[in-house]
Amino acid sequence: MNEQFNWYRLGLLIRNDFFSGYRLYVNAFAVLAIGMVLNSIPAAGFGYMKDGFYYAWFSGLIVVWGSIHASLMFNELYDKKRNESWLLLPASSLEKTLSRYLHGSVFFVLHVLVFVTVAALIIEGFNTLVFGRNNGLFNPLDANVWDAIGVFMAIQPVFFLGGSWFRRARWFKTVMSVFVTCLVLGIVGALTFMVMFAGYYSDAGWVLPGNIEFPDTGLNTDVAMMFDATLVLLRVLAFGILPLFCWYVAWLRVKEAQASYGI
Repeated sequence: MNEQFNWYRLGLLIRNDFFSGYRLYVNAFAVLAIGMVLNSIPAAGFGYMKDGFYYAWFSGLIVVWGSIHASLMFNELYDKKRNESWLLLPASSLEKTLSRYLHGSVFFVLHVLVFVTVAALIIEGFNTLVFGRNNGLFNPLDANVWDAIGVFMAIQPVFFLGGSWFRRARWFKTVMSVFVTCLVLGIVGALTFMVMFAGYYSDAGWVLPGNIEFPDTGLNTDVAMMFDATLVLLRVLAFGILPLFCWYVAWLRVKEAQASYGI
């Protein structure tokens, strides 16, 4: 048996995490359902219907609640009453990290998709019966829905890492870390741009090769290719390298904690 990874052990961990956390989901969904009812039924009563009503709810839940949820995936790691029992579970640090990642990303998305779809059917069924009108139903296959999921899956690893790295105020500290990092990178990028194109600045503004003013779409071919390549590089970093880096560091943090307990 592989000591680092085993599908059976991973399945047991996922089951254990589900049963230990399902009450939180039930309570949260109950509160959210009440909020949806209070938001939807008065709107239907007064005729203020919206086609994107449930998409707005879904996108807010998936991004805001999802980021908070991801930052809480390693609560036991810094809880003196629970960390020892969690770290002593008969599973490797890799399996524990992967289990928590799945709960904070894939399973979370599935839970919210099912919840909003079912809630929309029930609430708008009531609106139709009572008021004869309803908000647009939630379509889980809509492209906008999956765009929101894509945004969440891109930012989730950052909050997942923050949850394993910070001891307290994990979500807030992660947001502040991202803000400071983006600010520094923005300043470095602006300075780099100014140095590279210093010869193309005049009183009229930035004028790129070929006397084409930036940011007009008719950029000089070489300059346009450079910007396209930079954009591709940023996408690879944001959606490829950064998530892998976050997952890897989170795994190292759990591995370090387990090693400190002699596991």
